[in-house]
Amino acid sequence: MKTFCKTFLLIFFVFLMVMSVLPCRADDKARDRATLRGIQAVVVIVHSAEPEWQTELEKIGVTASALEAMIEQQLKKAGIPVLPMEAAGRTEYEGVLNVRLKFVDPEPAKKQFPSLDKKEDIIEKVDVKKRYVYAIRLNLRQLVALQRDPSAKVFSITWQTESVGMRRLTFIREDIKKLVDSFIDAYTSENSATLKTN
Repeated sequence: MKTFCKTFLLIFFVFLMVMSVLPCRADDKARDRATLRGIQAVVVIVHSAEPEWQTELEKIGVTASALEAMIEQQLKKAGIPVLPMEAAGRTEYEGVLNVRLKFVDPEPAKKQFPSLDKKEDIIEKVDVKKRYVYAIRLNLRQLVALQRDPSAKVFSITWQTESVGMRRLTFIREDIKKLVDSFIDAYTSENSATLKTN
């Protein structure tokens, strides 16, 4: 019971931490999906994890560039046009798909075992089944105008989804793909006519 409570509190903490990064929230509701209508292309940006996590993620091939390539391929396969960052014009017809990862380390990286060798008291082995608490946030920013002053235009989040879990790092790609699928479903529901003509 103690382990369950500890795990729940850690997941809840990460969720709150991720939510506090960006105060503006949008969800996959009908009114938020409607903001995707008319977007003709997206730019994918995966924000690098904190430096202390980058080495750990590189070991399993989860780098920002690898994730960007994976997401771009997934979007293109669904018929959604993708632009490289340098070709983006930042117009009202483009959106920026952001992915952010946050982590908390709830378990020790190594397990200790008693040693049969009298020279050593204990042996430490890396735990390959180690689980991490992590949160993934995927959101779309686009150029919007203030209703009270249409000449004032800013980039704002209009759609987002997220995932919080406690799993091995190797499952992160799987969770990101599911979130991208959610975006594809939302985008397709609002732009099906455009996608058919492409």
